[in-house]
Amino acid sequence: MSPRSVVHALTAVIVAGLALLAPRPAQGQSYEEPDHFYWADTLVDNIAPEDNEYGGGTTYVSWAGIEGATEYRSRSFCASFVTHVLRQAYELSVYDINTWFGSMSPNAIRYHDRIIEEVGFEQILTVGQIEAGDIIAIEYPAGSSATGHVAIAAGAAVPRPATYPFIAGTIQHDLAILDASTTGHGLTDTRRKADGTWHAGVGRGVMRLYATINGSIVGYSWSAQSGSTYYAKQVRDIVIGRVTEPYIALPFPG
Repeated sequence: MSPRSVVHALTAVIVAGLALLAPRPAQGQSYEEPDHFYWADTLVDNIAPEDNEYGGGTTYVSWAGIEGATEYRSRSFCASFVTHVLRQAYELSVYDINTWFGSMSPNAIRYHDRIIEEVGFEQILTVGQIEAGDIIAIEYPAGSSATGHVAIAAGAAVPRPATYPFIAGTIQHDLAILDASTTGHGLTDTRRKADGTWHAGVGRGVMRLYATINGSIVGYSWSAQSGSTYYAKQVRDIVIGRVTEPYIALPFPG
């Protein structure tokens, strides 16, 4: 039995895959995107800068009108932002998250590995398959100041005219994303201040993906700006996963 098969077999014993629909505020609108995209997008659209923090001790995300909250607030890192959104969307406990990722507060590498293992995710292998709600997970090399980065796709990847840095044999794509970061992604990022500096926290910006003519993703840059560094998959492995069945921990027999 392959290691991947072992992972699936063991997981099947201790967890039940179950996609739950969380109640949404009645707004008279229909949302086709996944529930977790709705909650992430709503937060970014409504949060005030003074209530938007990056990191800093215990992390949290709250939505006005949910569980007694009166305003939108966030204190999170990139991975914890995504985790809080998944918990809200699918009513997951910290124990469910621990069962799914092997940690109550999974970092970027755990998201990266679960996507590759396809545990609760379907791995998206071509740029043309990307949809709103897909999870982008990047693994940084050992010794980096962070383990990687995690973001949520805010739509499909869109081909763009190639700009520097140019990588032979690739087609460049803009990908709108939602994430928590210390710096934004390009000039249109919601965290960009009038003076050109950044407001750290959650926001919406645009990353650049590089793909072959067949659509295989071979690298990325933080933004579409010409000075944004290109990272090949061999240097910083980037994977994309679609949430399939958020894992719910089974209660211990009493």
